[in-house]
Amino acid sequence: MRLAAAGNLLTPAYLTLLAKGFAVRSEGELMIAEKGADLFLAYDPIELLGVIAVAEVRGEDWQASDEEIKDFMERFPN
Repeated sequence: MRLAAAGNLLTPAYLTLLAKGFAVRSEGELMIAEKGADLFLAYDPIELLGVIAVAEVRGEDWQASDEEIKDFMERFPN
């Protein structure tokens, strides 16, 4: 499969959020996804899915360590 973040992915991303059980709304420029006590914010549904994926995989300790940041910056400069 090949899939790119583009305009034609916005609706499928929104539908995926709903399928995952999130209530989705917008406030100004932000989209908000809520489920239980969890609340996630982003500018579009594709970004929301990314933020939620980070939370699902990394949990409460989602922040990167100094070493992880260093490795990332070396691999992807600028």
